[in-house]
Amino acid sequence: MRTYSIKELENLSGTKAHTIRIWEQRYALLNPSRTETGIRYYSDIDLKKILATSVLLKNGVKISKIALLSQYEIQEKLEEIDQNTKITDSKIELSINKLIEAGIAFDEFSFLNEFDKLDAIFDTKKIFISIVYPLLNRIGIMWSKDEMSPLQEHFISTIIRQKIISAINNLPTCNQNAKKIVLFLPENETHEIGLLLTNFIFKSQNIRTIYFGQQVPISNLIEFLNQYNIKHAFGFIFYSHGKNKLNSILNLLNEKCQKTHFYWAGYLPKDIEKLKNQTLVNSIENIEDIIKIVKND
Repeated sequence: MRTYSIKELENLSGTKAHTIRIWEQRYALLNPSRTETGIRYYSDIDLKKILATSVLLKNGVKISKIALLSQYEIQEKLEEIDQNTKITDSKIELSINKLIEAGIAFDEFSFLNEFDKLDAIFDTKKIFISIVYPLLNRIGIMWSKDEMSPLQEHFISTIIRQKIISAINNLPTCNQNAKKIVLFLPENETHEIGLLLTNFIFKSQNIRTIYFGQQVPISNLIEFLNQYNIKHAFGFIFYSHGKNKLNSILNLLNEKCQKTHFYWAGYLPKDIEKLKNQTLVNSIENIEDIIKIVKND
């Protein structure tokens, strides 16, 4: 059984560590074990309880009442919420939490079963933007801080990757004259799932994507962008290149591809240089803005 630090609970559940401590001390919601040096660590059961608590709170159940519920009673209430509530933020939160629970337990059946339920009530774009995107954000934070098992991250990412590719293949072919954008991961970048999701979003809006995928050599990218007069390119940064190396890449692209505007998403240092033809993408809403820009260019 995997154990978690309080920071890992915070990242996976979206509940602040300070709040978790208060729930422990005031309501005995959790009873964590401790190392010989007194550091708290938590079990899978504790994680599930925190995930469930966040949903129950949003549905009006008081924390003092939640703390008194058995694990069976908590599951009963969650099922009631799942079956009887309308499509609300709390139903979405419940779905995200179920996917996280299934993913960290390597439970493919439950993970796919939850996806099947989502397919019955949401369109594909809604599932990816409102559920998969925040799920990936939580996992990405954990992975970038080495707070999630690589096997757990790979397990979840592989299933979602398959779902996104299937959804992309089911989209109608874009018009040959549709506005286009290049999608790529620079050298040393292998985490493709965010780029795949972006590919789906662009294609669903009838934007023609030229998809290069992982580890694209910058010199070859520059040559292509200039040869084909590409106006827009979208890249992801996850690997820690270091501020100086990353700035050198951005400056090189800025200098050599003056007719191309670059959009960057992922985990970017806050102090990278801001250049005139480079835009940082901080949220899914930014991608919607980019779609408008590309279509109107």
